[in-house]
Amino acid sequence: MRHGVVLLMAVGWLQAGCYNYTPVRRSGLVPSTYVAITLTQDGSEQLAPYLGPSVVVVRGRFLSTTERGLVVSALAVETRRGDNLEWKGESVLIPNAFVRSLEERHAAKGKTAMLAGASLFCFFASYAAFGSGAQATTPGGGGSGASPQ
Repeated sequence: MRHGVVLLMAVGWLQAGCYNYTPVRRSGLVPSTYVAITLTQDGSEQLAPYLGPSVVVVRGRFLSTTERGLVVSALAVETRRGDNLEWKGESVLIPNAFVRSLEERHAAKGKTAMLAGASLFCFFASYAAFGSGAQATTPGGGGSGASPQ
């Protein structure tokens, strides 16, 4: 059971993994691509009633391009202070004039491999230090006697 919990935690860390963001052109976007849209100062101010105050980055899945801008399924926004606020996938239109930069998220294979290696090292170091944890003794020193009735 204990090994299953450790394995589940390791898989969770690997799923979170590490990502890099690379600039992408609007023409290169494919629906459902995970993107980060950095807003202009004016965009941050104009979209405050919809996104919240001081939002500088909108992260989510790209849905489509319209003549007015980019439509994304927002999953998170980042404020100037660095706070990350979770969204539930609401569709948001970001007007073209408010887009300072557009980046696409990619898995960082090197960072993820390093994280996996470090996780395995910690797992085996913990196992060597503490053992399997499956050793148990019965209280009272025995257990071969008949139970009282």
